[in-house]
Amino acid sequence: MQPPHSPTPRLTRVLLLGGGGFIGLHIGRRLRQQPDLLTLVGPPRAQLDLVRASASAWDCLITAARPDVIINAAGRVSGTPQELFDGNMLIVSGLLASLNRLQLWPWLVHLGSAAEYGVTAPGLPVKEDAPCHPVSPYGVGKLAATQLIQEALHWNTARGVVLRVFNPLGAGQSGATLPGHAASLLREAMRQPNSAPSGTLSFGDLSSKRDYVDVRDVARAAVFAAHLGQCPSEFVSAALQPSALPSAGVLNVGSGQARPSRAVVSGLAQLAGFTGRITETAPSSPRSDTVQSQQASIQQLCALGWSPHYTFEDALHDLWFHPSPLDWDAPSAFPPGHLPSGSILSGPSSPGPRSPVPKESAHEKSRI
Repeated sequence: MQPPHSPTPRLTRVLLLGGGGFIGLHIGRRLRQQPDLLTLVGPPRAQLDLVRASASAWDCLITAARPDVIINAAGRVSGTPQELFDGNMLIVSGLLASLNRLQLWPWLVHLGSAAEYGVTAPGLPVKEDAPCHPVSPYGVGKLAATQLIQEALHWNTARGVVLRVFNPLGAGQSGATLPGHAASLLREAMRQPNSAPSGTLSFGDLSSKRDYVDVRDVARAAVFAAHLGQCPSEFVSAALQPSALPSAGVLNVGSGQARPSRAVVSGLAQLAGFTGRITETAPSSPRSDTVQSQQASIQQLCALGWSPHYTFEDALHDLWFHPSPLDWDAPSAFPPGHLPSGSILSGPSSPGPRSPVPKESAHEKSRI
């Protein structure tokens, strides 16, 4: 039986939870580009709801996957306060409980959120050891999940790291977010008979500053973090092995820059060719009013060897020109009977025609 602190000799099997979500799709695509990893995608919510999954369902999922690494990108981003809390905390609780019952110690990469921090000092990058005082139900739920991971790390009942993601931006973004909502309004405006409509689009106050990070960089960070459990590692400096990770187990993922939210709207409007008026007279979200500025300190993750690759303009371009979620190969299913009834755990597809996806440069493919 492998002890909790023993590094995984060779990472081969990665179980991705939440692979059908905005960030999860990008992580899945990135994982599939890694020749040393076999990617297994957990079943969609319609087949296995991880929030309500029984202990036996969790155990069956983990046993069937036999993962060396688990990347958790699952969780709720909208709903009632109770749904947001349960939809983020209970998934992590169920996962940790299952690993404890099965006496397994895969390397965990859990995606947290900058919403866990709450109000931060304007103009100052927030570090991982900053106090967390979330002001939104979503942030409360994400922090509860992170704290479960931290407790498991403290008691040596789990191995892994939490990636505290700031404001992801890119292709397939939901209309529940400001960037996705702005893109949706602009697309609707561009359906007007004239090619450059001159109507009026109304938003709330766009003066709040956020650290917008290309979702592809978030995916790169998740794959990079997956390799942090590997020792020896060709992806991590020899002087910065997993023992050098922060004691709290948290790493910020952002661009390291804070930008006014209106830069998102104006940038998308420019890409769309929108010549109308943009006003800020609509009601603002309570969180935007309370949290005026957030900027990530990314020194910890950069010291380990990761750095942002994409620009803010790259992310806006990808959001505007790729509105739909990324397509990727239909994965093959595990043999029937290996999972709870009605659920499918899927991995890489068999060789065959690939669905079209936005092209990447050779330089991008060479980066973790």
